[in-house]
Amino acid sequence: GLVGLIPRSDDTLKLNPLAPAEWPYFALDDVAYRGRNLSVVWDRDGTRYGKGAGFRVLVDGKTLAVQPTLGKLSVKLPPLKEPTLPSLAAREGAEGRGGWVRLNYAVSNDGDYYPRLTATFTDPKTSLEAVNDGNYRYTIHPPNRWTTFGSPSKSDALEIDFGTLRTLDTVKLAFLDDGKDIVAPESVTLEFHDGKTWKPLPQKSPRARPVGHRFTTYALAPRPVRKLRATFVHGKNGFTGLTEIEAWGPGTLPYVAPPARPGNLALNPTGQGFPKASASFHDIYGGVPALAIDGRVNYKPTPVNRWTSYGSPSKTDWLEVDFGSPKEVRRAELSIYDDKGGVQTPESFAVEYLSGDAWRAVENLVKFPEKPVGSGLNSAIFTPVVTQKIRIVFTHKGEARSGLTELELRND
Repeated sequence: GLVGLIPRSDDTLKLNPLAPAEWPYFALDDVAYRGRNLSVVWDRDGTRYGKGAGFRVLVDGKTLAVQPTLGKLSVKLPPLKEPTLPSLAAREGAEGRGGWVRLNYAVSNDGDYYPRLTATFTDPKTSLEAVNDGNYRYTIHPPNRWTTFGSPSKSDALEIDFGTLRTLDTVKLAFLDDGKDIVAPESVTLEFHDGKTWKPLPQKSPRARPVGHRFTTYALAPRPVRKLRATFVHGKNGFTGLTEIEAWGPGTLPYVAPPARPGNLALNPTGQGFPKASASFHDIYGGVPALAIDGRVNYKPTPVNRWTSYGSPSKTDWLEVDFGSPKEVRRAELSIYDDKGGVQTPESFAVEYLSGDAWRAVENLVKFPEKPVGSGLNSAIFTPVVTQKIRIVFTHKGEARSGLTELELRND
């Protein structure tokens, strides 16, 4: 690591930089630490990150300490403020006036960066994005279901990152139960991340027994949560499936989505200037390259918010990002679009960078998951490269063609 973090019981944090003294800059950003967001920035002359010169520590976006030289630094962390719940009368009186209301913080219909879902396993024939699309159906083969069918594990987990602290008092899980392969789980464990480790979510009533074809409701002791995890022990001779997850708590209107995680080198929400996206081919239905770097994620057919190579005569196609100037990159995150028809999850993908006049494959490429998944996040980590252009090369699946609703390129 670049920095040694030494916690103390009195909430004093000691930082011991491990980076070489000759380094002109580095940043450790968006680190979850004891319920807070921690950033550590070294910028010798203040020109790299625009925060000013020196070695500084930011907590929840605010500078708490700064010194001109790179060296050990102690920081007294501010108290962790837990949102308080207004009275029921206060909430009811404020509803409709932009005041307190009950909100489902898990649902995502607008393509915002948060809430963000990940799972330990997803059946390729189902979609993780279906779990929080605001709809639930219990029919045998609905289009909006997520299952762990085929998982090699006895248990699997689903995680939601809300992007900020959200006070939760209720979690509802709409389990599927087809009576054979997909059955209600044997048990469910709900946990929250306190910035350091996962801990059980206290419940107000006896633990609910999971059942299929209806919502199983978990009443919680209200508390602020940044990350929520549900771990399922699969039922006997079957696998777990969900058609929806809801996470409820008090909030205010209008709802404001948390800002996206910073550091996306490919982001261009306006489509003007750099970074600029291009492709070897794009469909004629509005799936143009610029929509794959606009910061919006939408796996649904409409509105069109994606690039696809549908109609391409080639077995492979690429999507390229031109930064306009050299950037250091070590990670690609692909939100792969899959409509289960003419556009499907690719057989595979490669990451290449422009070196001089030649395209070269990145080295030490590690993918998670190893095999691409559609309607979900795919991460690719590799040895850092400094380049002006990076492209993702897709090998299409059969007669279908590939697509992305969003591509992120990062150096973190």
